[in-house]
Amino acid sequence: MLSQTQSVKILVVDDEEIMLKLACDALRSQGHQVASASGALEALDKLKQERFDFILTDIKMPEMDGMELIQTAHQIDPSMGAIFMTGYASLDTAKKAIQEGAYDYILKPFDLQEIRDAVNQAIKKREQTLKRARTNGINQIFELNQKLYSAGDSESLLKLCLQSALMQSRLKKGMILYWRQENNELKILQAKDPEKNLFVGTTAKIDPELLAEWSQKKEVLLIKSLRDYSFFSDLTRLLPRSSRLDELLQLEGEAILIPLVKAESACGVLTLVKTPEEQMLQEEDLKLLSILGIQTAISLENIRLLNNAQQSYRELQSLQDQIISLEKMAIRGRISAEIGHELNNYLTVLWGNFEILSMKIRKAELHSLNRQLETISASLDRIKRFADGLMDFSALKAEKKECDINDLIQRTLLFIKPQNIFKNISLVTELKPNLPHLVVDAGQIQQVLYNLLNNAADAMGKRKGEGGTITVGTDYHPEKESVEIWVKDTGKGMTKDQLEKIFQTGFTTKEFGHGMGLSICRKIVEDHNGTIQAESQLNKGTTFRVKLPLKRKDKDTSSTTSEGQGQL
Repeated sequence: MLSQTQSVKILVVDDEEIMLKLACDALRSQGHQVASASGALEALDKLKQERFDFILTDIKMPEMDGMELIQTAHQIDPSMGAIFMTGYASLDTAKKAIQEGAYDYILKPFDLQEIRDAVNQAIKKREQTLKRARTNGINQIFELNQKLYSAGDSESLLKLCLQSALMQSRLKKGMILYWRQENNELKILQAKDPEKNLFVGTTAKIDPELLAEWSQKKEVLLIKSLRDYSFFSDLTRLLPRSSRLDELLQLEGEAILIPLVKAESACGVLTLVKTPEEQMLQEEDLKLLSILGIQTAISLENIRLLNNAQQSYRELQSLQDQIISLEKMAIRGRISAEIGHELNNYLTVLWGNFEILSMKIRKAELHSLNRQLETISASLDRIKRFADGLMDFSALKAEKKECDINDLIQRTLLFIKPQNIFKNISLVTELKPNLPHLVVDAGQIQQVLYNLLNNAADAMGKRKGEGGTITVGTDYHPEKESVEIWVKDTGKGMTKDQLEKIFQTGFTTKEFGHGMGLSICRKIVEDHNGTIQAESQLNKGTTFRVKLPLKRKDKDTSSTTSEGQGQL
């Protein structure tokens, strides 16, 4: 930042030798770098060769007056400060001086301190101007970043970048190129009429070696003509005539090339063409355009990564759908096998009793037929109830009615006791008396009980007849307004890892299990707004706890006075 004690570079212009020397000496004594010119033409030559912070010029000069000199000087460097000197003061010249952005207006003759003070004040004013410009630049960068990050696709982003660059540089012609080495694709977007949002786009496949070479071009370049640069001669050779690139290449004027740089390599280039009548770009403009190029490259990469992620997600969803479909087929197969196994047990009982019945009929032992008929009738009833209890795991529908849980458990145990799978197993109950009635689907709760009891029998070696004890109990938790049903066995128990997976669909510890029983139990319990948990230790058995709330949360449940049909 500049201050009174900091030196600045000043060009003093005056056709009067004495005034020129006085002004130069006064400013040098303050530590400033001072150059002199005895006329406007000499001053312009020096301005083209080196940069100055200020120009202190007389207004009345023979070759070109000070006003014209400043106008021309600002075409070379718009940021240069101007201070006027004159011995012919008038209101008109003062107005013109202000219009040209003069920092001060000094009347001749002047003393040395006066000219020093004028320059010091000009330095302060210029610093304030530069500070505002920097603030505006930061605001522009912030707003530009907001716009770039909001762009949803690469074409919109390229258009926004080109449009912003032309606006910032105050130019009208340009194009932006963007390439992707992974698919050797090049996109070109040309500004046809940026004010009307008219752009022309072209896409082409480019040799990967050429793209790799272009990606190394990371410097901002100022070139005299697009036609003289190898990059664009390659493009005209590779692209079809319909790309309209020739129209831009034929423009007379300098060109500014801003690379779109990401991760130490370029993925594109922003190209602006300055025709002879357009104003030259300043250093601050080039800095802002460089930032624009970097931010555009980052945003393009973000869009590419987002598109890749979305594509991967779609592919993952498709794979998941396929896996789910395969799992459903496998589950149907396992369920069919389990249903077939259970039905086969019932049919074996039926077939055996029919054989005995047939034999007794042939022997005319009619007095002893009742036992077989009762067994056959009971087996058929069980088959019917079993069929009624089958339900689709994906759409369990409950018909909930008021139910005495203890009574439901007793009737369930009466049903399973005669079955072979509970041979050598003691069934014990610890039912808390006077439990409040629950509103449940009795058939579904029986299915939960049957699955838990069947699993308990299996854990104690039901296929081998090893035996053990299964205890079924109930508890009432008034503070939680819930009833608990628990089933405890003395079987082999489970590991911690098995216990964590026990309710997962398809997980089973049985040799021929389908892994659906406990997942169905959990769904039934959760549909009743309850919870189911398992506790287990190896070689010490397992306990399942089902907790059901007294209050109903589902609106479609209607309360009646008895249990639902379809029970065992």
